[in-house]
Amino acid sequence: MSRTLIVGGGIAGLTAAWDLAGADRAVTLVEAADRLGGAVGVHHLAGLAVDAGAESFATRSTAVPRLVEELGLQEQIIEPRPDGAWLRLPDVAAPMPPTGVLGIPADPHGDEVVRLIGAEAAERAAQDLVADVAAWRGREAVTLGEVVRDRMGEAVLERLVTPIVSGVHSARADDLDLETAAPGLFAAMLREGSLARAVAAVKAQAPAGSAVQSLHGGLNTLVDAFAEQLPQRGARGVDVRTGRSVDALPELLAELAAEDAGPVTDVVLAVDAPTAVRLAAGLVELPDSGEHDGDADHAADHADGRDAPPTGRGVALVSMVLDAPELDDRPRGTGMLVAPSTPGIAAKAMTHASAKWEWLDAACGPGRHLVRLSYGRVTDLPGSGALGFASSDEELLTAAAADVGTLFDRPIAAAQILDADVVRWQKALPRSAAGQAGQIERLRAGLREAPADPDAGLPRLHAAGSWFAGTGLARVIPDARAVAGEILAT
Repeated sequence: MSRTLIVGGGIAGLTAAWDLAGADRAVTLVEAADRLGGAVGVHHLAGLAVDAGAESFATRSTAVPRLVEELGLQEQIIEPRPDGAWLRLPDVAAPMPPTGVLGIPADPHGDEVVRLIGAEAAERAAQDLVADVAAWRGREAVTLGEVVRDRMGEAVLERLVTPIVSGVHSARADDLDLETAAPGLFAAMLREGSLARAVAAVKAQAPAGSAVQSLHGGLNTLVDAFAEQLPQRGARGVDVRTGRSVDALPELLAELAAEDAGPVTDVVLAVDAPTAVRLAAGLVELPDSGEHDGDADHAADHADGRDAPPTGRGVALVSMVLDAPELDDRPRGTGMLVAPSTPGIAAKAMTHASAKWEWLDAACGPGRHLVRLSYGRVTDLPGSGALGFASSDEELLTAAAADVGTLFDRPIAAAQILDADVVRWQKALPRSAAGQAGQIERLRAGLREAPADPDAGLPRLHAAGSWFAGTGLARVIPDARAVAGEILAT
């Protein structure tokens, strides 16, 4: 009986295991942490079980709802309240323009745009509607920053786009590959002859309704469903092993062989790219791309000379339950994104979670609110004093207590903070830089094409997860299902 080994119990690993076991393949899944879910987690505050990581999924495709239905959770799918998020700039706080993509406006003359960037900057942005796009034809691996700056000007880039990409994507606009951040937008710009018209076209093609959805009780309930159902999935069920770190693939393969679990014909590396390279190096020789950028992070991740992008510096999330009836009117919609140039605020974003999700509002009870503040920008330099992944809990909790009142423009006393918690996530920034998507694809192809001889203990190698698919469940889940399909086809 052949077996597939999955290394990594995040959403990608769980999805691949679900499909393989559903086709009656034997599957062993190992996860280093003592829980499953990866970036989808849960923590408890003031008696509430709430998402500690990812809290929603994009609705641009049916991939996530389809899997949710297979897990029997379709009745739990919910949409956020339609209030929308705000932007906090050095001189103004206002609702985010509703018709944009990554902050790029479809209507440069819109009232919301003019309010945030001013009439003169709006006129500059509107030049995009008449300026020729010929200079951009034939270009590849363009960044979001260079396109926005050229087409609409510095004000749109700094005041509308930067707060979003630094707060949501933890990236610099000048480092963010446009095709990765907004698939199809660059092609639409060339076709429509305008970035603004391209944004309008992309928005018109999006499914009706909210751009994101979640599950009643939180996205973490998806992981609970996997954990409950995978051991009974198919004829054999999935052998799930948490708390099992993998230092070397040969050792784990030998361990499985000793258990007489059947030869491992395929290994799915549902981990970050540097870890995938390290583990694969124990079995096969991967090609060296020679495209190293020389920085310290990159050098650390390329200790073996292989082609894997560096890990990021990390992000810290501070969640707080507030006794604050003054926030019942949701004065900042569903939350705020903060421009890096805004003085006196250390947070890069705030989600008013109980304003965003009705179930959470009801769970909090009258006058109580759940907020989540995010710390740590990719632009933060070591030694700068900026708060982020490496900051202490005390530093983060103190900053959040001050920031929350400033962001709401309504002072919040210490006694109003009923409970608080800090959660840290290592940000891998997968496929974000211009050209990095190609680097990742070369790595993935190298794994796929590596010599394999399952009978001799050399299984076929596959890669899955956000490093390879892009961030978000809407990308990770269909990609993991495609990997499972490749295995089933062999």
